[in-house]
Amino acid sequence: MQIFCFCSFFVVSCARLKDFFFFCLVVNISGMCVDFNSIDDYGREIHLFDILDEGKFVFMYFFFSDAESSPVFDPCVAEAYHYFGDNQNDVYFVGIAPSDDSLSIDGWREQYGVDFPVIHWFTDGSTAQAICEDYGVIIFSTAVLIAPNREILINNIWPINSGQQLIDEFETAMATIGFAEASKNNYSLYPNPASNYVRINSGITDEAKVCIYDMTGRLVKEVNISETNTTIDLNDINKGVYFVDVNGKVEKLIVE
Repeated sequence: MQIFCFCSFFVVSCARLKDFFFFCLVVNISGMCVDFNSIDDYGREIHLFDILDEGKFVFMYFFFSDAESSPVFDPCVAEAYHYFGDNQNDVYFVGIAPSDDSLSIDGWREQYGVDFPVIHWFTDGSTAQAICEDYGVIIFSTAVLIAPNREILINNIWPINSGQQLIDEFETAMATIGFAEASKNNYSLYPNPASNYVRINSGITDEAKVCIYDMTGRLVKEVNISETNTTIDLNDINKGVYFVDVNGKVEKLIVE
């Protein structure tokens, strides 16, 4: 694996890692993730492979609560966290803060309105630092996205300019696992995003099968349709991002 690093740095008198600022760009080839088992700031065990084995994508956010980048990056992460369902759907967020303590993380949570688990210095400092090393993190803040098959889809997301940037990068990367979105389909979904229902305008003349899959490729709903305009009930589907397959033509659907 080749790593290209362009660095200029200065040292400020300090006792903590976060007071050293590294201006670096790392190009890190994606591969398979490295497992870890730790305790978060709620006192709960966090085992990476267990979460992935539940069919979830894992977003690891590497940060310092008072880093210069926090006022820009952290609201973006909070926006993406809420968009993907607050760890209740297909994407599981976990923070890695190797030099923070419980007090600073509590303040950070209150400021940005997030409650995803954080592994920090006081909960398990050695593991937090080891995770940073395993994933080649040398700049804060940054992020890594891992697929349920344990493949690193995105390594070292930096800079983070907006919540929508994160959302778009996630959805683009996640779409490569199991499904590729069709560029042009002979049917349309509306409304999209949807909540209680979605209408399919297919223009079909014969019966068609509609299959709705979640981001891991699991079939969550199957309906046979035989009309040009069909309404499908979504009340039995959780919020999240899905793929609708109508006779082999795939379209993304967001359920809110």
